[in-house]
Amino acid sequence: MTNYPPGVTGNEYAIAGPDYEREADGACPKCSLSDTLVEEGYQGQRWLYCGDPACGYEEALPRLDPADYDPRL
Repeated sequence: MTNYPPGVTGNEYAIAGPDYEREADGACPKCSLSDTLVEEGYQGQRWLYCGDPACGYEEALPRLDPADYDPRL
């Protein structure tokens, strides 16, 4: 038994967070700050975002091929 409401498993992004998170190379295309880009992934979906909260840059990346997707990474 869990303390989650009905229909909630605990594996949702809002609860569990991303499957992976790592620094990305290059500068942010919006604010031009270097070393602020972060790549995140969740269930095969990937995106980049700027780590500077004032910037707000976010870009979707191509979805991973299911054969290449390993959530343990």
